[in-house]
Amino acid sequence: MLERTVSSEINRTYKVVKAAFARKDCKITFEKPPQQILIKQGSLWGTTPKTAKKIVEVNLVSVDSETHLTCSSHLSSDWKNITLIGCFLAAVLVGLCLWMSFDISAFILTRKPSFWSWIITRNGNVDLQVGQAFENLTKILAAFLSVIILLEIAITVYVSPRIDRFAEEILNSLSV
Repeated sequence: MLERTVSSEINRTYKVVKAAFARKDCKITFEKPPQQILIKQGSLWGTTPKTAKKIVEVNLVSVDSETHLTCSSHLSSDWKNITLIGCFLAAVLVGLCLWMSFDISAFILTRKPSFWSWIITRNGNVDLQVGQAFENLTKILAAFLSVIILLEIAITVYVSPRIDRFAEEILNSLSV
């Protein structure tokens, strides 16, 4: 949470804060003049604290002839959900790819029919080249998806504690 006191009355400060966020292409989702503004900023595909989709809440309180600002940000639920669902689906695909790879590999070695053996069998004959290629392809795909999962986790760990950076930049640029 960010806090700042400015030497300006609340109505003027409210207008300046609202205009500052509007200049950065933020969407105001709720406002209660002159005490509160809720803002959406960022993108579902954002991977940095400034670009990740977030909700910014700005509260203003009049203190004598000054205004006390408090500002907090949190990742939007759709950003968190798409990250979580994407990682879950990628993990399911990793499991499926590894299962296919191990199953095909075992079939190539033992020639005992298995769940995925039909993929490399043609007219009752086993195509070892196709089997080897398919086994390698599924291992590469599993490795790629695992890297994507780790990258998504790293992005989330990096972005979450730094989510206030965008609002801090806006508050520091205020001229009131």
